[in-house]
Amino acid sequence: MIGSGISGLAAMRSLARRGIDFVCLERDSAVGGVWNFDSTDSPDSHPAYGSLHLNTSSKVTGFTGFPVPEDFPRYPRHDQVASYLRRFADEHGLTERIEFGTDVRRVEPNPAGGWFVTSRDPRGSVRTRHFREVVLASGYHSVPRMPDPEITGSAEFRGEQLHSAQYTDSDSFRGKSVAVVGFGNSACDIAVELSRVAARTVLSVRRGSHVVPKTLMGLPIDEIAASRWWSFLPFKAQRRLIEVLLHLTRGRIADYGLPEPDHRVMDAPITISDELLSRLSHGEITVRPGIDRLTPTGVTFGDGSVEEVDAVIYCTGYDMSLPLPADVAFDSEGRLELFHRVVPPGHRGLYLAGFLRPVGALTKLAELQAEWIGDLIAGEAALPGEREMLAESRAHLDRIARRYGTERREDALNVDVPTYVRGLKQEHRRGRERAEVPAASGRHRLTDLRRPSAEQPSAS
Repeated sequence: MIGSGISGLAAMRSLARRGIDFVCLERDSAVGGVWNFDSTDSPDSHPAYGSLHLNTSSKVTGFTGFPVPEDFPRYPRHDQVASYLRRFADEHGLTERIEFGTDVRRVEPNPAGGWFVTSRDPRGSVRTRHFREVVLASGYHSVPRMPDPEITGSAEFRGEQLHSAQYTDSDSFRGKSVAVVGFGNSACDIAVELSRVAARTVLSVRRGSHVVPKTLMGLPIDEIAASRWWSFLPFKAQRRLIEVLLHLTRGRIADYGLPEPDHRVMDAPITISDELLSRLSHGEITVRPGIDRLTPTGVTFGDGSVEEVDAVIYCTGYDMSLPLPADVAFDSEGRLELFHRVVPPGHRGLYLAGFLRPVGALTKLAELQAEWIGDLIAGEAALPGEREMLAESRAHLDRIARRYGTERREDALNVDVPTYVRGLKQEHRRGRERAEVPAASGRHRLTDLRRPSAEQPSAS
């Protein structure tokens, strides 16, 4: 197991329930993934920041059978989420199975079977171990993405330039003028926070997006998305309902000075924020288009307007960097190509958990993936042939390309939750049926992976 965030913990519990031996390699000093916000672990590349809260309701973010404490707010702060995940790991006996401070460098297939995993421990020692199965749950917020090519004039700008991964809190920007570049959740959170202490906060928006509050009709949007009645609505009806509710609650997005989106709701990732539109209405945040160039003292934007700023914060996302050979899990265009978003076709014994970008909480999807992975490893479910796996994964990528375009490779992570849940449950059932087919029919059950073979002395 690589990684102990939400998906890693779900997969570990699934394996532990089955009595399957495993070890988890975690680069940080505690479980929690992105919620383990501790500047001593990775101060220059952590996607969290001091004011980070859940964007999903705690009611649907908790694990099955282990709810988030009732005294937590509906949208807990990062340290509350981290403490909940640590308690979950302790309660289920997972913590003692984790090697903390262990950075995985490479995961490579062994021609004889299984996988070689090369890691570096806290003392700097590097070693390679052989495992029969590998679950990669390291997440996709890997490498901070800066503008490429570099913005003209960046070298001459005398102020501070940083990525949101380097941002921790607003204290150092008090009384300064700051430009925040981007329009995702992090950009809006940071701009809102800065607008309370900075002398001037500018939000540079290249492309319009639909800003959706955390609650609609008095209900958290992820609780709506997780409800049974929502899953029975056709996609067109879902989208039309959201559009009507947004029009009633916030009006036209252009009335706040933001560019109108060039797409309909749910045709691209949404931006979730309760406070951005209010801060815009009060004049505490100024919207500008994309940056044209930097000057020694400020920024020139695409419409010719100029702002003198002391700092530029790039909330421009992350590039995915996995410790895998390029041909294992990616297609020729650099998109993850996975059977039901988990298994690379043609590479048995490797599972990617949590590489999803749903609208709403990840936890229930992570648990569904974890149960399927657990059955596959235990031999209680079996995979179809490579041709069928490729057909499913490529059909998903084709649907994503039609809906979201091909500009951003990370869009391959997007899933429509009800459709994905139905498809994964159906495959799980089929996999169990395949595993029950007698060996005489030409199909095999997997061997009992709880007993390492003699030719694989260090397998787990």
